[in-house]
Amino acid sequence: MKKIILTLLTVLAAIGLKAQDCSTSWPYLYPEFTEGTIYMKDGTKIVHQVNVHILHGRLHYIDKGVVKEALANDILLIKVGEDEYMNVNGDIMKVAAKNDKGLVAMLQLGDFDRLRETGGAYGSSTTSSATRKLTSIDVAGKVNQNHMELWESRHNGEAVDLVATYWLVTPGLTVEATQKAIRETLDDEGKAEFKKWLKQNKIKWKNPDSLLKLTEFLDR
Repeated sequence: MKKIILTLLTVLAAIGLKAQDCSTSWPYLYPEFTEGTIYMKDGTKIVHQVNVHILHGRLHYIDKGVVKEALANDILLIKVGEDEYMNVNGDIMKVAAKNDKGLVAMLQLGDFDRLRETGGAYGSSTTSSATRKLTSIDVAGKVNQNHMELWESRHNGEAVDLVATYWLVTPGLTVEATQKAIRETLDDEGKAEFKKWLKQNKIKWKNPDSLLKLTEFLDR
């Protein structure tokens, strides 16, 4: 694993397509499937029309007009325009910031739980939405779905907000970018060092550039 991360950090280059408003009928980060290059762990490189599905954080691509899902564990890196993605624990995450010590990866998923709670309308009052609260949501972009049918129905769904979580990736460790998660990887001495380090380094926990400072501590 350490060798793979080192390889990834080496091939990452300063290379965005703008993400769009997502919905249940178009649960993807990009407004259309776009040419991307997939770098595999075995050294091969594949070019496909790709997109990132926001239900489970998976890479989808078009094969002969049909939506397919790539096996995340076979993927090292994906480049879509100027955006870069990588496989982190089976999820496809965007590279949000990086340095020579490691990187910050961002997982973007749809807030489908909130959509269920509001009955399919963000901002609705509890009273107005209670009578039509959703018990299940039909999310498009299923594997083996016809791409043209998916495309033609893309405006028919409910809007879905994105929720971002951040992960720290270094050659020796992959951990969610929270104080609790980091502390759980440390022994008592390390926890004391971390507490002292945090006092000297004010971290903004939702800012990738600020979170990147943590790679210096983790790679100490």
